[in-house]
Amino acid sequence: MGLLLALLPAIASAELRGLLDVAQEGDSAAVVRMLKDGADARERASDGTTALHWAAYHGDLDLVKRLLKAGADPNARNDYGSTPIQEAAIRGDAEMLRVLVKAGADPNTANDEGETALMTVARTGKVEAAEVLVKAGADVNAVESWRGQTALMWASAQRNPGMVRYLLKVGARPDTVSYLRNWERRVTAEPRRQWRPPGGWTALLLAAREGCAECARELIKGGADVNLTDPENISPLLMAILNARFDTAKVLIEGGADVNMWDVWGRAPLYSAIDYNTTPRGGRPDRPSSDRTTPLEIAQMLIDRGANLDMQLKLFPPYRLLGPDRGGDSVLTTGSTPLLRAAKACDVPATKMLLDAGAMVDLQNNLGATPLLVVAGMNWAITDTRGRFRNEQHCIESARLLLEAGADINRVAPNGQTALHFAARLDMKDLVRFLGERGANLMAKDRSGATPLDIAEGRTGTAARPGTSGPEPHPEVAAVLHELLAARGITVPAAGAAN
Repeated sequence: MGLLLALLPAIASAELRGLLDVAQEGDSAAVVRMLKDGADARERASDGTTALHWAAYHGDLDLVKRLLKAGADPNARNDYGSTPIQEAAIRGDAEMLRVLVKAGADPNTANDEGETALMTVARTGKVEAAEVLVKAGADVNAVESWRGQTALMWASAQRNPGMVRYLLKVGARPDTVSYLRNWERRVTAEPRRQWRPPGGWTALLLAAREGCAECARELIKGGADVNLTDPENISPLLMAILNARFDTAKVLIEGGADVNMWDVWGRAPLYSAIDYNTTPRGGRPDRPSSDRTTPLEIAQMLIDRGANLDMQLKLFPPYRLLGPDRGGDSVLTTGSTPLLRAAKACDVPATKMLLDAGAMVDLQNNLGATPLLVVAGMNWAITDTRGRFRNEQHCIESARLLLEAGADINRVAPNGQTALHFAARLDMKDLVRFLGERGANLMAKDRSGATPLDIAEGRTGTAARPGTSGPEPHPEVAAVLHELLAARGITVPAAGAAN
């Protein structure tokens, strides 16, 4: 008796399950039995979902056919705006789409945000499924209602070049621009710039961001404007470089992209390629780009096609990494050039490339920083990410290249300090020797009256290095400076002696 009572709930549960319950569970055999017993194939759940929705969702083609034969509505729409054809589209199931269309499913039905089955299929990359919909009359240029995106945009964003090729072939417009939405800025406790993507994108911009070089190639072949920008004036070429998509950048350059088009911050392709050459991608050790093309190869391509070597930033650029970079970079701001960016990282190959091409060697930014001053350590910070790969030998070689190109070794920063001051402050004794042996003014005084030796011997009122709280003696640097001074016949008081 007890065993029978224990079995009763299970028996009752099986008997109480309705058509929609078993369809949701994917129990096709139970659905077929219920249909034979007279269950209504058009029955809807409280949210409007039907058994046909679930059959399409599970990819059960045989059950879809049985439900349609039993009278299921191929255009049934639930409260979320989904129809059976859209569930089949998510799977990219060409045969199921063919069956639904033949049964009368509308290929242009859209969900509540205006996304059509063709847009959904475009994400999957399954061209045969797209062909079924297009042959049935799907609008290849339909736009969804939230962001104004098209099937071609989705295909590009999901890196599906075959789908891009097909959609262009059947009439997709390559230069449709998604909706522009000017989001209101919200006030927060921290008044930093808040990134709210405004839209205004094209399929080519999406291909550039995602690094689909073949998508970009197909779009250009299909007539896409290679220089159509987003609302911040970021071109597809700049978009590709900013996202380390160098293979795609190469395709865009070869496709006729404007090599001097800059965005609202003044970032041009050349500056950005040099920037990315020494910007960490993340990871320990640093994760390299998976592209075959390197940033410096892109830079050389840009130079060969007439890139402006001395184009300057117009504004402080967006932070690369929020934590390390926010307010930490006090060099790469308005007026910075590709050469200054290379100098920040003591990037020898980039510096040589730019100087060989004729970059202005002493062009300063709005802080008065020149490439040589920056190589020596002007405004170096311990927090920013844009100088991580430098070491003293790289800086010496960079300084050598700059001096050979005519850099002023005694150029003075706004605080009165020279390259020698900065090198002494950062305890770079080999760079101090290098500069001293090439004629740097050993007795130059900054605005506080301090010489490089004063800094090396800790006689200044400011911190010697980033991250320190006060003057910090550098005995080895001081010894080098005394040696250099003696070689020139200059006598100075020893550390601690009365002035």
